[in-house]
Amino acid sequence: MEAAELRYNWADPDVYETFIGRWSEHLASPFLTRANIAPGSRVLDVACGTGVLSKALAEAGAHVIGVDASEGYLEGARRRRSHPNIAYEHGDVRHMRFDTDFFDAAVSTLALDVIPEIEQVVAEMMRVTRPGGVVASAVTQFLGGMPAFDLVINTGAVLEADFARLRSMRAGRQLFWPNGQATLWRKIGLVDVTEIPVVVDCEYASFADYWATFTDGPGSITSILMALSDDARGSIEQHVRAGYLVGLPDGPRSFPMMFRVVRGLVPASFWRACNGPARARCGPSADLNPAGRSSAVVPRQRFSFSCISASAQLAAHPSHRGKTGR
Repeated sequence: MEAAELRYNWADPDVYETFIGRWSEHLASPFLTRANIAPGSRVLDVACGTGVLSKALAEAGAHVIGVDASEGYLEGARRRRSHPNIAYEHGDVRHMRFDTDFFDAAVSTLALDVIPEIEQVVAEMMRVTRPGGVVASAVTQFLGGMPAFDLVINTGAVLEADFARLRSMRAGRQLFWPNGQATLWRKIGLVDVTEIPVVVDCEYASFADYWATFTDGPGSITSILMALSDDARGSIEQHVRAGYLVGLPDGPRSFPMMFRVVRGLVPASFWRACNGPARARCGPSADLNPAGRSSAVVPRQRFSFSCISASAQLAAHPSHRGKTGR
């Protein structure tokens, strides 16, 4: 299956919550532990979706701008996960409006694996993050790390050619194998790069709850499954049900899901920006932090989000007065 054949429908926030949003809440805490971003930091949440990570960051003391291309997801984020320290905004994460070195950290979870221009996005994350700041991401490990999804895909692959092609396309993406992201982080120019696995439990109340993830979801599994005839889809459901039940009564089941968490630091050298998409912005940096290579991100001056919007306060911050974004 060609990459272009992967079909996603990132529009309905409620569908996303059932599909995988509920598991991303379990990921947020261990991700933030490993990202190690200090309270008070200015953080960009790239492809923020329904706001799970943005809310966790704000509750940990960060000041957050969450950017996403889906107006539907942003509406869901504002409805479900508003916070005085968060501003959600629509934008293209491949070409972000923010100035170079604007944030203390740029992060993303469960998003980069569905963006074709991943190198461009990571380069942008690096560009908008100050020297010594953190760039971090978490994505699912597609080869062997998603048994709940693999039960459907592997069953379907035996019976339908489209599922066999989908299996090869998903599992064969070596960028999302162990250390794949770390290799990309180093290629982009980030330093002190680490990548580790994080496992969370995905719990389903019943087979109906589990199966609805794939019949009503936003991804390629649903696209293929629902395009089949009733008989073909029913045959896959019968075999998947047997795999879910494993000879036991229907009821709750827990599947582990493995995520790869990568973290790197923006190098202190100003010349980092001159090899990337921000070359035109190259100029002397006025805020090189000699302690920027420490383990935690040391935030710049704190600022209140209580009276005006988060984005307006970021723009009004003393170190960025007079600058204009993209």
